Amino acid sequence: MAASMLCLSSSAAIPIDCATAPSVKCLATEAFLLAKKLPAGDGNRAHVEFAEQELADTNLEVALDYVTSDNPDPSPWEAIEWIARAGRFGDALETARQRRSTVERLGGMIVVAALLVEKDAAQAREIVEDVERELPSIAGDSDEASQAIPALAAKVWAGLGQSDRTLRLVGGHGASTVDWLLVIANTYPAAGWREEAWREAERLNEPFPLQQLLSDALTRGDQAEISRAGQRAARAVDRMTSIDAQPSEVIALARALLAAGSPQPAARLVEPWPQWLDGKDDTARFNVVSELITVLAGLARDRDVETAAAAVSTPARRSQCLSKAADEYSRRGRRDLVEKRDAEAMMLAMSSPTGDTKPQWEHNEALINLALARAGRGDVDGAIAAATKVRDDAKVRETISYVVKRAIDTGHGAAAAPAIEALEQRAGTAQDAPLLLAAANARYMTGDEDRTRDDLAQVLTMARLTGNDAGLAAELAWRLDGSGTPASMITIVDKFGVTDPGAIDHLVEIIRPLSPAVAVQLAGRQVEVWRQIDELANIGVQLAADTK
Repeated sequence: MAASMLCLSSSAAIPIDCATAPSVKCLATEAFLLAKKLPAGDGNRAHVEFAEQELADTNLEVALDYVTSDNPDPSPWEAIEWIARAGRFGDALETARQRRSTVERLGGMIVVAALLVEKDAAQAREIVEDVERELPSIAGDSDEASQAIPALAAKVWAGLGQSDRTLRLVGGHGASTVDWLLVIANTYPAAGWREEAWREAERLNEPFPLQQLLSDALTRGDQAEISRAGQRAARAVDRMTSIDAQPSEVIALARALLAAGSPQPAARLVEPWPQWLDGKDDTARFNVVSELITVLAGLARDRDVETAAAAVSTPARRSQCLSKAADEYSRRGRRDLVEKRDAEAMMLAMSSPTGDTKPQWEHNEALINLALARAGRGDVDGAIAAATKVRDDAKVRETISYVVKRAIDTGHGAAAAPAIEALEQRAGTAQDAPLLLAAANARYMTGDEDRTRDDLAQVLTMARLTGNDAGLAAELAWRLDGSGTPASMITIVDKFGVTDPGAIDHLVEIIRPLSPAVAVQLAGRQVEVWRQIDELANIGVQLAADTK
């Protein structure tokens, strides 16, 4: 493999002034200079210029954090919030008050108040009082930004210890009230806000708010709290005289109750499930059954599982439903029913129509879904059997690669060897370098370094790798033969001739926590200016975090 690497072309490094001994200040300066190479009017240039002009003088770390930020749906007052985060509270507040839009003005003011709660409670109180006086002017607005402002104000009052004013702002909004109270509870967990959320959910007596609270408990992972939450939700369900909600909300609550160890109320919730299918077409029935069937299996309602699956007429869809039931039975340790439902799912997948484009696609998808489900249960041989039934050689190879990944990701790496071997054989025969590289990576992840070396050497004889594949190959070579030392990555990258922007990005991310200096040198190989700016800014953020 080493000989193969030496034959590959090298790439020329682009020097960065602070590559030897990088500092936050030097990296910020480099990033700001690079931004000036971008065309005028470029969005990335404007983004970096804001960081330089508005944030850098008071807080370089925040400035670099802003450079790396990429909010796809920013609030109208996002810029004001960043100015305040940099410590320029007075300027941020003045900027907010000058905005013509009421929503931008109030939103900007309230985010400044939120950041001042711990620093200057008196000023935070003054600001939130000003905002609250003007809330009636946006009360009729339906856009998301307008609706968020009262909740943000409530959170400020919570931070100031004013529970009555908090509840006055967030109360009376149904499930949204529960959601807002949970946000506040996660910020101020000792103040009893989670209890307020429970009281509101019990008052509403609807499935969705209860499911929110159960999911919150399950996410936090405290088993005692999960048990208490399950019991409390169960009592609320018992008090429900009718359940007028969408089936998806009812099923989600039932699933959460099952996870919390409360099967009886879950069973009561899904009792009317046949009514949910009345008058529905096959697509609508499938949408309900695919969510419902794991709950029915978890409740050991085995006959209902059969009936619900039979209500879906399309073989490929019914196969998917039965495969989901098999997954749940596997989690419950009911091996006999796993095998039975899985066999039925396979028979249906194989019997689904082929021919035209759509039926063929559905046929293949049914087999692919079944292969992935089997891999997730550790049945790798069964997953390969399903994958090889797909009617396209390239698709078979791709599916086996998905099987390998699913098996490893779900903790079945020790069982993945047959799938990795099948992938190696098929990828080698087809001279499919990217998929053989995926096999090499799987070998490494499962601890077989010798086979990783063999696969990687074969990959390098097939084709010159590009894109993320080049980055993965360089990463594997570094982990195998670079002794894990950051500096050796530079040599490997140059020997491999890695120049793809995405590949360089990936390698910088790997090396950054280990050696900022080497990460800067790698960033010097980056050919896309905006990516290089982002890489240098991320390294600066890493350095700032390391010095705390």
